[in-house]
Amino acid sequence: MRRFAVAFLVVAIGLLFTVGPVAADTSANGTNFSSSSSSCSTSGGRQVCTDTNLSVFANEDGSDGQPCLGVFKYSISSNGRFSVISDEFGCASGGTLAVGDDLSVVLGDTQIPLETCNKQTCTPSRTVTVSASDSPTGPISTTTTRSTTKSGGCTTKTTTTDRFVELAGTLTIDGTELDETGFIDVLTGTEVTRCH
Repeated sequence: MRRFAVAFLVVAIGLLFTVGPVAADTSANGTNFSSSSSSCSTSGGRQVCTDTNLSVFANEDGSDGQPCLGVFKYSISSNGRFSVISDEFGCASGGTLAVGDDLSVVLGDTQIPLETCNKQTCTPSRTVTVSASDSPTGPISTTTTRSTTKSGGCTTKTTTTDRFVELAGTLTIDGTELDETGFIDVLTGTEVTRCH
């Protein structure tokens, strides 16, 4: 009986290694968007500026990230002295980008809670409603890379395509519209593994 069991195991292992190639297809995607706006005005003999940045970066697994907003206000006096007025940052719990075939971008109304931060701590400051609409300002740059790796009896072929374009459009915060410029980078990848 033991001899039969050993013989059966050997046959099973032999069948495993004589089976044809097995392919496992996986894909990875990621969309990264960033756009910013800057404005300055003169008040009481000093220049007061606001830098605003909206970004959505893909998570490590390639899934859509959360829209995040940074609002940095500072002043520059007539003698060139730089002073921070406020530094706010926050990310939405939801909200996703709609990306067109031409890599245009639309972010619908999204609520983002902001915090004011200093060197020691961050405290909640306000919640703003943010939206954005951006269009390409030039041609899309496309880069495709291919690689092959071997490990044991398996061969993995990876194809990655990176599409990038600069953008310009508008960012709206609580009804106030700002001109913005930025970029979008869309990464798509396919990985095929075959084992003999």
